Amino acid sequence: MSTALYEKNFKCPICNNSFSSKRVRVSSLRVDRRDEDFCTIYKSDNPMYYEILVCPKCGYASSETNFDNLSLKELNTLKEVLSGKVVNRSFCGERTINDALDSFKLALFIAKSRDAKDSVIAGLTLKLAWIYRELKDEKELEFLRYTLEYYKNAYDKENFPIGNLDEISIQYLLGEISRRVNELNDAVFWLNKALTNPERKTNPRIEKMAREQWFIVKEQHKAAAQ
Repeated sequence: MSTALYEKNFKCPICNNSFSSKRVRVSSLRVDRRDEDFCTIYKSDNPMYYEILVCPKCGYASSETNFDNLSLKELNTLKEVLSGKVVNRSFCGERTINDALDSFKLALFIAKSRDAKDSVIAGLTLKLAWIYRELKDEKELEFLRYTLEYYKNAYDKENFPIGNLDEISIQYLLGEISRRVNELNDAVFWLNKALTNPERKTNPRIEKMAREQWFIVKEQHKAAAQ
């Protein structure tokens, strides 16, 4: 087992089963690079592989942030959804990239079952897109499109910050994802919103990224017109 991993104990809010799950030590993280849609590529163990907790007894799956954050209605709904389910696989040990992929799929199923916020679902679909990118699988684009849909809904309906993203970061991210799925007019629209957002002066990193990607989109527009 990698020395970068350690065990942390949890108790499932659905079935009350106690279990442990691997986490990656912060001190061991070594970043290789960051893609323009905030995907971080590591030289070391990827903490995203272990982000989703999966109860080995009932199959309840969620990020640690949302693991215990259930209303009574959500709790009762998930108890019904997971009732009688047999879990034939454990995600509690060291994970491969395919383990990570399946853990996020389970978390997405649970999030939809509990009628989670659009921003929560968008966060899961975005990370699924990142995993497919690492696998060099064309399903990356499919999940980026899902992410666009859910983040647009969140942008219209939810209060900022959305997760850990402020308004200008969401505008930038919508622009960059639109660019990646070749929706260039939408990419220009969202990047322009980021570049004219009053928050840009307090978030110069995002302003710089938005400006750089805006020029790339313009070049893509020119190439498409030829």
